[in-house]
Amino acid sequence: MPLVTPGADLPSMILKASEQVGGLRDKDIVVIASSAIATAQKRLKKLAGARPSPLAKKLARRSGLEPEFVQIVLREADRVFGVARGAIATLKDGMLCVNAGVDRTNAPLGQVTLMPVKPDRAAADILKALKKRVSGRLGMIIADSHVQPLRLGTVGQAIGVAGIEPAIDCRGKRDLFGRKLEITFRGIADQLASAAQVEMSEADERVPAVIIRWAKVEFVEEPKTAVKISPKRCVYSSLFKLGGKR
Repeated sequence: MPLVTPGADLPSMILKASEQVGGLRDKDIVVIASSAIATAQKRLKKLAGARPSPLAKKLARRSGLEPEFVQIVLREADRVFGVARGAIATLKDGMLCVNAGVDRTNAPLGQVTLMPVKPDRAAADILKALKKRVSGRLGMIIADSHVQPLRLGTVGQAIGVAGIEPAIDCRGKRDLFGRKLEITFRGIADQLASAAQVEMSEADERVPAVIIRWAKVEFVEEPKTAVKISPKRCVYSSLFKLGGKR
C-alpha cells in the first residue's frame, strides 16, 4: 500500500489495495495495523515537544530511554508497573502493554506514534465505510504488536474489533475424553491478528493491512463480547495485583 499519512482515507486505500486479491468478498476480515489507524488519526507526537519531568528523567536513567520519550509514555499511561532496560511496563486503556503503546517504529524521524483513539469505534467506522461500497458481510480488526511474558518476539493482539464476535465461548463443550470445558474462551480476534502479522511483518514491508478469507467466525452487527476484560476477571491480575490506581 502507499505510505499512510495523517488524515489518510483508509477505507479507500484498503479498497484500492484489495484489488490485488480480487477485491473484498463476502465474509472477508480486514486486519489493519494500529500504527496505520493512529497515523490516519494524526496521533503523532514530536519528541522535541516533550518537556521531561523529574520522574521522566529518573525512569529514563533506569530504562536507558530518552527522557522526552519517557515523558510521552507517562502522559499516555494509565499506570506504570515497572521499568526494565529499554521498556516501561504500563496499563493503557485496560491493556497491559510496553511503553503505553508509544512507538518509534515506522514513525517519521523525530516523532512517535501513539495508540489509536477509541479503536473499537475506529474499526466500526472503517467497516461502515467499506460496506457502503462492498456487498456482503465483513469484519474489521485493528491489530497491535504485543509481547507475552517469558516469550521471545511479538505476536498480534486485537485492540479494536467490528463486524465479528471477537471471542468464542467454549464453556459446556466437551474435550476428547468427554470432560466439560469450564472456563475456556477462544480469543479468535487475537488469533486472527497474530495470523495477519505473519504477512504484515514489522519493518519496511509496507503491508499495513491483510485480508483473511474463509475464517470460521461469527459475523455480527454488534459483538456481544469484548477483547478486554476487567482486572477482576484476569488470572494474571489476581496473581500479581495489577489492578488499582496509578
